[in-house]
Amino acid sequence: MGMKRFAFLLLLASVLSGGVLYVALSPEEALPPPTDLADACTIREERPEWYRATRAAARKWEVPPTTMLAIVWRESSFRAQARPPRKKGWWIFKGKPISTAYGFSQALDGTWGWYLDDTGARGARRDEYADAIDFVGWYMDKSRDELGFAGIDAREHYLAYHQGHGGYRAGRWRRIGWLKKAAAAVDARARLYDTQLFECDSLHAAERSLRASPLPRVHPVRGWTPPVPTRKPDPIPKKVASLESKVHGNDE
Repeated sequence: MGMKRFAFLLLLASVLSGGVLYVALSPEEALPPPTDLADACTIREERPEWYRATRAAARKWEVPPTTMLAIVWRESSFRAQARPPRKKGWWIFKGKPISTAYGFSQALDGTWGWYLDDTGARGARRDEYADAIDFVGWYMDKSRDELGFAGIDAREHYLAYHQGHGGYRAGRWRRIGWLKKAAAAVDARARLYDTQLFECDSLHAAERSLRASPLPRVHPVRGWTPPVPTRKPDPIPKKVASLESKVHGNDE
């Protein structure tokens, strides 16, 4: 009886010490999500380095930044170490996550490995925003090549992002009601972000030219260089514009 009790206490001590070690070695989340995820201008102001990385990935892969932001919003709520729910465990032992998805983009192990091999981005991490948003742009570019999506088809891009290209072709998403609602939410959020950024980012209007070219583009790795939009002057307030028009009208 004494040996059984000793073995039990030894097991319990090893489990508890392992938990303490896990907490001690777990990486600390560098930055929390922005305070208002429903406002792209807040994201831009509070996390300017994230927004710059989003714009860089948008230019690199020729995809709308608002769609990428909406996908990250839906997948992780901009949490660096986001993971899917766990399976049911036993007693104090936690079950394994239901998938290998991790980080801002919730990329699976296999898909992330494909990204690393295809781009040569060795050392990229799913919990680093710049790497994760580049992955989202890369995957959207793949979807455009494989499935012929337009860059602004946020709903279709999210369905393919969640189900994979094969799953999208098979049409499994048509039987998943919650997924169709999620894709519609991503589309609505991308449109909302677009409207907001048009008001607070003077460069965003220039990037709207992407919408005029919905057909698949030449892959950047194969030698194509996307144009860098030039800065446009900030829009003139409506009241000032109306006064100027009256003055010019009187001069004539």
